[in-house]
Formats: sequence, C-alpha cells, structure tokens
Amino acid sequence: MNDSPIIAIVGFGSLGALFASLLAPNMPFENLRIVADSDRISRYQQQGLLVNGEPLTLNYVTPNASPHSNLSPADLVMVCTKFYQLNAVLPLIKSQLGDNTLIVSALNGIASEKVLANAFGDERIVYCVAQQMDAMKNEPHEKKNGQNGSQLIYRDHGQLVIGTMTNDSAERARVQQVDALFNQVNFPHSVSDDMPRQLWGKLMLNTGVNQTVALYQGTFDTVQQAGEAREMFKAAMREVMAVAHAEGVTLTEEDFKKWLAIMDALDPKGMPSMRQDLKAGRRCELDLFAGTIRELGDKHGIDTPVNDILYDGISALMANN
Repeated sequence: MNDSPIIAIVGFGSLGALFASLLAPNMPFENLRIVADSDRISRYQQQGLLVNGEPLTLNYVTPNASPHSNLSPADLVMVCTKFYQLNAVLPLIKSQLGDNTLIVSALNGIASEKVLANAFGDERIVYCVAQQMDAMKNEPHEKKNGQNGSQLIYRDHGQLVIGTMTNDSAERARVQQVDALFNQVNFPHSVSDDMPRQLWGKLMLNTGVNQTVALYQGTFDTVQQAGEAREMFKAAMREVMAVAHAEGVTLTEEDFKKWLAIMDALDPKGMPSMRQDLKAGRRCELDLFAGTIRELGDKHGIDTPVNDILYDGISALMANN
C-alpha cells in the first residue's frame, strides 16, 4: 500500500458523495478520484456540491485519463452505483485498475460482488456492507448565485463493514489491506468475523425499511412509530430471515433486534434510497429486495406474502411515475 493511497469512487449518488465528503479532508486532493464520463463531470462541476451546507470541491477523472496517461492506478475502487447500473460502469472501474487494485462494492443486495468478480477476478474483491447512514443527495437546489446545484445532507455518516466470506488466507489478507488503508485515511469502518450473516442482515433491513417507506411514501419516521407500516416493515424482515435460513445463513432474534435498533436510531426525517428514487422519478431497486426474496422463497417453498404486497404496490408506484 502506498504511503498516500489513491482511492477512486465510481457512482456519485448519495453514497458516493457521502464517502467522498468523509475521505476528502484526510487525503491529498489528487488522490481521491470521482470517476465518471465527461458529460457527467461537466454537470458535476457546473452544479457544484454542498455537504451539509458547506461547499466541497473534488477531483473528477474521466476513464480515458487512466491508465493510458501518467496517472497511477488506484489502490482501492469504491463502487457506489445502483445495481442496475453496474454493467454500464464496468469500463469506469477497469480504467482505475492496476495489478494490485482492490474493489469494494457498497451496493445494496447480495449480487454485485459476483458481477465484479466475474469481470475483474475474485482476487480483487473485498466484501462490505454500508450501514447506519441517512445521507440524501438532492439535485438541483438553488444556490445563492442562482445556479442549479447539488446538495448532500446527512446526520449520521454510518460506516462500512468489511470482512471475509471464506477462510481463505488470501481473502483475509485483502480485508487486512483495506482495513489498514481505511485506518490510514480515517474512514469510518469496522471488520466483521461473519460477513455472510452481515450481508444477509443488511438485506433483511433493506427489504423491510426501503420498501415499506417507499410504499407509504414517507420517511424513516414512518416505520419508527408504532402502527401498520412498522408491522409491515418487521414482517418483511422476518420473511428474509426464513429465506436466509434456507440458504444456509442463520439470522437470529438478536440479529433482528440489532438491525431494528440501527434503523430506529436514524434521523426520522431521512429517507432510504428507494424512497428517494421514487420521489425523484428514478428507477428503483425493487428486484434486489422483494424480487430476490420472492425468487428464493419460490426456490425453497417459503411463502412471502408481505414481499408480494410490497412488490405489487411499489411496481404500481413506478408505473405511475
């Protein structure tokens, strides 16, 4: 690892912008790269970015700037797109790779690492889960000079949890390398000794909170308060528990309570990503949540009536959009 590591972020929605805002104060300007095509970079630069009201200037890099120029490969690529965008950004990721570059995917669900491993090799992948964050990126907002811009707002920056999926020594070494890099740049993270359980726990929470808040067109407060929405949120989580068990990952009642407590601690005025996407008229990741659970439920003969309701209801909202 370099004395001053290079980190590239691919995907500049709320999560990518949040990670950039946390990394930028602790890294040389040129060592933190936001990788995007030239059209997007022009828009980002024209709009600007306010993070909790404060301007943040970042280093935007096009894919053709590396490795064919004098730019060094990144030590780490952080992938922060939506899952349905992943295949489209593979060239952006590839542009940042050297022999020793590692990749972490902060995408929702349990499938993105397989896509990245097929594209770039298992030997680059470090599994992670993004949790406890309530960032919202709004674009555009009105700046004082009258130009349109982007604004990232958050109360809780959360953390990345990294860990191994196997007992393979090479995978453990990759996790240790990313752990050391994050410590070097003071990036909030922790290391899990049971990553499959961590991934399925986050999927359990996302399946409940993202979809229920989206269906009720509310905020985190919608499922933090007692009532019909909270009961639907919890019931959807329990369907994930049943499917996870059939897939060989045991989520316990303690896991259920832990993830419930994580959600209850978030800013009541915040919104999960699916609600933000629907509100903005964007495509949302329904197939990653209810779609995945319904498919695995069919595979194992497990009924998923709550996720059926959520899938149908959110599909109708998307059609209306």
